[in-house]
Amino acid sequence: MPFAKLNKIALFYDVMGPENTKTVLLISGLGSQLTSWSSSFCQEFVDNGFRVIRFDNRDSGLSTFIEFDIKNVSEMMGLLQQGKQPENAYKLADMANDVISLLDELKIEKVHVMGRSLGGIVAQIIASDYPERIESLTIIMSTSLNPTLPQPKAEVMGLMLRPMPNFKEELDLYLEKRLEFVKAITGSGFPIKLEDEKENILKDLQRSPSANILGQICAMALTSYDLDRLKKINIPTLVVHGSEDPLFPLACGKDIANSIPNACFMKIEGMGHSLPKDLNIIVIDAFMKNNVTQ
Repeated sequence: MPFAKLNKIALFYDVMGPENTKTVLLISGLGSQLTSWSSSFCQEFVDNGFRVIRFDNRDSGLSTFIEFDIKNVSEMMGLLQQGKQPENAYKLADMANDVISLLDELKIEKVHVMGRSLGGIVAQIIASDYPERIESLTIIMSTSLNPTLPQPKAEVMGLMLRPMPNFKEELDLYLEKRLEFVKAITGSGFPIKLEDEKENILKDLQRSPSANILGQICAMALTSYDLDRLKKINIPTLVVHGSEDPLFPLACGKDIANSIPNACFMKIEGMGHSLPKDLNIIVIDAFMKNNVTQ
C-alpha cells in the first residue's frame, strides 16, 4: 500500500492518472478520509489531463493516529483556557508541513492545491508559506478563521460532536445518526441520495472505522487568524462556497476571497457543507476557467 513515511508519521495516499506536470492535490476536511473526494470527482480531473493525488490527513483514514490524552472537546477547551494544551497537540501548520513532506517524498515540485473545509484552511497556509510549490489554490466550503465571522449552527455542531453508538454493536443506529448529520449539512439544492450515502459510510467503515477529530479540532483551535498570511497569497485562487452552508456560513467564503488578492469567488445556490456528485463538473469547470483566465 502507498504510504509516505514523514518524520514521525506516515500518510496513506492514492494517485490517479498518468505522471505528468499537471497535478492536483486534494486535502480533505475534518475527520474525513481521502474518500471524501469521490473517485468520480477525481476521474473528471484525469479526463481533463491531470494527475490527482488524495491522501488521509494525520488522525484519519489509514494514516498515523496521534496519541491524545483528552476525551472530549470540553476537556480540550478547558486546557486551552488555562494556557495549556493536550500532549502531542499540533497545529494546522503541521498538517500543511505534512503536505509539503508528501510532495517531497513523491518528488513533485509544484501542484494545484484544492482543499475542502478544514482542508481549505490547510491549503491557505500552504499557499502562503510555500508559494513556490503551488500552481493554484482552490478553497471549498472553508473559512479564514476570522473570529468576527458568523459561527456554525449550534444544532449542527451538536450533531457532529455527539457521542456515536458502537457501529459493531448497533450498526443501524450508527447509520441513522450519521445520515442525520449528512442531511443537516446538505443544502436544499442538492439533496442526498440516502442509499448512496449509506453505501459510502459502510465502505469507509470497512476502510478505517474511526478518526481522531479531537486532534484536528485542537489543531484549528491552536491556529490563529492571520490576515497578513492571506494577503501574501499571489497565485490564481478560486473560492467556492454554498449559500446554505450551516458549518461555515457564506460570509466565511466571502471573507477568504476578499482577503486574498485577485481571488475569484463562486457562490453556489443551494449548496451546503458537502460536495455531491452533481457538483463535480461545476467545480472542476470553475477550476479550469480560473487557471486559464489568470
